[in-house]
Amino acid sequence: MKPFLLFDFDGTIANSIGLIYDILNRLAPRFGLEPVSIEDFEVLRSMSPPTLLRMAGIPFYKIPLVIHLVLKEYRKQVHELHPYPGIEEMLSALDRTGVRTALLSSNTKRNVTDFLARHHITGFEWVEGTSGVMNKRGRINRMIRKHKLDPGNVIYIGDESRDIEAAKQCGIRVISVTWGFHAESLLNRYKPDYIVQNPAEIVDLIKN
Repeated sequence: MKPFLLFDFDGTIANSIGLIYDILNRLAPRFGLEPVSIEDFEVLRSMSPPTLLRMAGIPFYKIPLVIHLVLKEYRKQVHELHPYPGIEEMLSALDRTGVRTALLSSNTKRNVTDFLARHHITGFEWVEGTSGVMNKRGRINRMIRKHKLDPGNVIYIGDESRDIEAAKQCGIRVISVTWGFHAESLLNRYKPDYIVQNPAEIVDLIKN
């Protein structure tokens, strides 16, 4: 039985890391922080979320505000995003093998569907968006129930450590990609089922 592939959007399908870097530096002064160099940003990508927040010195009570502002800026510029190189070829190859795919995003459904239409990306069985970034486990479980999926057959594909945690809590397998928000060194610490360096490797995994 072929697996059902449930993709994350930001940082996995969309090449968003550069935009995130720009937004964080633009918002840094609002929270009394200094903008970071691209080299320092790469170091930050290897830190777990709690460590990153401690290093930044952001008080716990300000975290919801930080997330809200970053998302607000991000969604205003989502039209600037492009697919990560190789994504379109990967999706076409998966479609030829008959593998079912879907997209679950912390972005709004309208933003995601506009992105897919703009880049002529088709083949996803369904696309679901949300209004926030919290409780990823709950969202995945709701989609499994809503679309009557077999958890033992679902593989979640994402770019963050919390994707790994959420997938494990849902009892599904997970593929981590190294081109998104979290660096490979951090992803490995959370022990995903698979880790890939480029989209073509996902096709190879599924075929084998």
